[in-house]
Amino acid sequence: MTDSRPQLYEQASQYQHWRFTRASLEKLRDANNKRGIDRVLRGLKEEANVSDNQSTLETHISEVTNNLLTPGEELQLIDYYLQMIKVYAQIYRKNGLLKPDALDDVKATAINFMKRFYLHNVVFDYPPKSIMLTCFYLATKVENAFMKIDDFVRPLQAAETKRGSKVQTRGEDILGLEFVVIQSLQFELAAHHPYRAAYGLYLDMQAFITDSALLKDVFDRTHHYIDLSLFTDLVFLFQPSQIAMGAFKLAAREKDLDIDSYLTQRFEARSLELLYSVLDDIQDTVGAFRNTSQKDAQAIDRKLILCRNPEKNPNSKLYKKKAADQNDVPYVSDSDSD
Repeated sequence: MTDSRPQLYEQASQYQHWRFTRASLEKLRDANNKRGIDRVLRGLKEEANVSDNQSTLETHISEVTNNLLTPGEELQLIDYYLQMIKVYAQIYRKNGLLKPDALDDVKATAINFMKRFYLHNVVFDYPPKSIMLTCFYLATKVENAFMKIDDFVRPLQAAETKRGSKVQTRGEDILGLEFVVIQSLQFELAAHHPYRAAYGLYLDMQAFITDSALLKDVFDRTHHYIDLSLFTDLVFLFQPSQIAMGAFKLAAREKDLDIDSYLTQRFEARSLELLYSVLDDIQDTVGAFRNTSQKDAQAIDRKLILCRNPEKNPNSKLYKKKAADQNDVPYVSDSDSD
């Protein structure tokens, strides 16, 4: 009798609610970008109504229209700040705030959260640096590596002071975005990564591969390819165990270890045929991945400064007016008591 119950991972929220095809991801991001642009233009027109200088704002609207980010540019900018999560993880490790055994899970969860967040939001509303820091801080809580917010911002402020930056990261800014992020994650904070699956494969392969030293080298190199996979869309397309196997294949090819014999012993021919198709896709995706350079990110960032949604931008006249109007509204109690 065949067991028809779903696999354990298939019961996870990551599988049930955060699984897409490449086409559906592209369609979702294109639609988000279009709606984001509509909000920016609508906000600028609204801001023009509250400004004393109409001609200046009309010029600004024209400038914004010529600098609106495409979905591809949004992804490039997000990717750059995803890379910064890896950098910050090492900073916190060196400062003793993040233990080595928590490093991978915190980093991978923060990246996962940020990628999920921008499936439902755009950089016009929420610039990626602030969201990146909030996702990172949230990940430390989720992965049981909590640190106080003052400890979290201290290394950031030290680096900003060293650079001579006039603006410093504030703890309240990070905490202020936490609910926005959690809401965008649909309150689903469990994140599953390929690291544990890769270790399981390594243990299983020891019964089939005699060269233990070479196998250990391959396993160590697999970690590098898993790291790269985090920055791609593979997390939305495949299961962590499949990504782990794809990373293993890449590392084995690099180290000249044949693991196909292991696969043929562990899988039936039909299953193996389907698996190879998945593994080829994973290997091609990881192999094709390229980081966004700092130069490219800075160029996109300059465009973003011009085309932020004024309704979400604390520096805009519209934002300040709406904040002032909200403060002027008298308090009315919901209570029936006098």
